[in-house]
Amino acid sequence: MPGSFRVARILGIDIRIHFSWVVIFLLLTYILASSELPRSWSDTKQIVVAVITALLFFSSVVVHELAHSLVARRFHMTVSSITLFALGGVANLTKEPSSARAEFLMAAAGPLTSLGIAGALWLVQRATPSLLDVQDLKTTTPVFNYLVYINFAVALFNLVPGFPLDGGRVLRSVIWGLSGNRSLATRIAARGGQIVAGILALIGANAVFLEGDSGGAWFFVLAYFLFGLASAAIGQDRITSAVGSVRVRQLMTTDFRSVPTATSIGQLIRDIVLPNNLQAIPVVAQGRLVGLVTIADLRKVEQAEWPTTPVDAVMRPASELATVSPDDELVAAIDRFGGGDVPLLPVVDHGSLVGVLFRDAVVGYVRMQETLGLDARR
Repeated sequence: MPGSFRVARILGIDIRIHFSWVVIFLLLTYILASSELPRSWSDTKQIVVAVITALLFFSSVVVHELAHSLVARRFHMTVSSITLFALGGVANLTKEPSSARAEFLMAAAGPLTSLGIAGALWLVQRATPSLLDVQDLKTTTPVFNYLVYINFAVALFNLVPGFPLDGGRVLRSVIWGLSGNRSLATRIAARGGQIVAGILALIGANAVFLEGDSGGAWFFVLAYFLFGLASAAIGQDRITSAVGSVRVRQLMTTDFRSVPTATSIGQLIRDIVLPNNLQAIPVVAQGRLVGLVTIADLRKVEQAEWPTTPVDAVMRPASELATVSPDDELVAAIDRFGGGDVPLLPVVDHGSLVGVLFRDAVVGYVRMQETLGLDARR
């Protein structure tokens, strides 16, 4: 997801944070400190406990998404990362579920996990009076109360039948299984997501403008992101109808230019960028991808320093790059392009750079399919 950065790696899956999560984290911390925790506490204690509670909540969101991911792996779907954002979290798959059954089980795993977390916390809360003294209980009780409530609320909210919420994915899997038409199922579930977003916006408007409750603004935030994601799913289905099960290897090019890490910026521009009119160049070491350098990266260096500055001083390291493998579906590659400024995706096979996939090549292919009125899934 564009605008996100990696913070951890669990079970081989990158945990990333989107910039919108920071806003929600701060908002949640403020709400906890100002209205959920005891007013008799000092400001410092309220803030510290609010931050800890918010972190525990988002940790449970990661567990929720890991449940999706582990079920996805069971059905041979690779999970590249988990991203925390305004709506909670999302597991990023390299390909969509191959069957309605796989999608149903993967979608259901999340809400069931959140219910399990809520139940486990409730049991722990019931046991704490015999383990902690009165003063400790005054601190832990409101924290446990909130975490039980919020995890239960997350489970219920995700069961709402609107894509891309888990309930929407369950709805899509059911319609897909009954009709055998995944595209129809996606459109119906995504329209459901748009309708749910509209209802959330109305609830927020009623709370803010009629009841004077500023907390209703939270519903506007949820509605905004949910409507955007549901609309994107409809657009994605349109693209999927054009690319179908086409693989990256069918559109990637193996005739590409790359440079070793020791190459100077001056040499790169003189010998590769200008003669070939390239906007991005992979950086390799012994055939393995170590980074990517773009025109935007090169412009950060003064021209006088070009002859003495190596490309690895300004390149984007491989750990921060979106990549694809030759056998990935083209739909997954399109998703990884996102809204970034990089015009290509490195194609990596077992660590070795074997090709590049240009954004223009993908866009041209999709437009040609749509112009000819072809459905690549048939």
